[in-house]
Amino acid sequence: MQIKMNHYLHKTTAAMAAVVFVASTSLTTPAFAFMEDGEARRAILEVRSQLSNSQNSYLQMQGQLDELSQENAKLRGRADLLEKQVEELLAQQKTFYGDLNNRLKTFEPQILEIEGVQGQVFPGEKEAYDAALKAFQDGNLKKAESGFGAFVKKYPDTPYWPLAQFWLGNAEYGQKDYKSAITTLQVLVKKYPLHGRIPDALLTLGNSQVDAGQKPAGKKTLESLIAKHPESEAAEIAKQALKRLK
Repeated sequence: MQIKMNHYLHKTTAAMAAVVFVASTSLTTPAFAFMEDGEARRAILEVRSQLSNSQNSYLQMQGQLDELSQENAKLRGRADLLEKQVEELLAQQKTFYGDLNNRLKTFEPQILEIEGVQGQVFPGEKEAYDAALKAFQDGNLKKAESGFGAFVKKYPDTPYWPLAQFWLGNAEYGQKDYKSAITTLQVLVKKYPLHGRIPDALLTLGNSQVDAGQKPAGKKTLESLIAKHPESEAAEIAKQALKRLK
């Protein structure tokens, strides 16, 4: 009886031990797996959070870059506009100073060479000379004489002076004012003996002297013209005049 009881207790104890082992085994493995899955999920969530933050930072940086690009484009546009305005201002200044220089030139004397004579030409000189010459060309000898007479007195050192004196003598001769023509042309020959108009001036001077009754003086002037300027057209005319005086 005792042996059967011991055998029963032994079997009972073994059975309980088996139940405890199975229970402990079934409880431990799922708990461990649950813990590992939770850590993984937390890691995934953390990575997702970091990725989301990175994306947000990227979007912010991209937005800032877009703003900078737009601002840069505006600045370029302003720079181009300013550069164009500067170019326009420089062009306006160049035009302004060019006009100013041209205006100043009308109030300042200029160095010119007129038929081999160089000198200062003051504002208004050429206009006065041209007006008197036009009167002579139009046949208005009285107006020409007045214009050239005033000119040679007002501008004694101008390079236009020999020409004005020459035309003055011819205007006087054309009006048969021989004495005035003689005086005028003698002054010219004495002051500018090498001027290009001297051959013609000597011809008019000789004719004036002849017409004024100074025939010997006129012949001498014409002979001097032929001797000093033999190749000139005036010398050929002088030769014809001398033949008529014989």
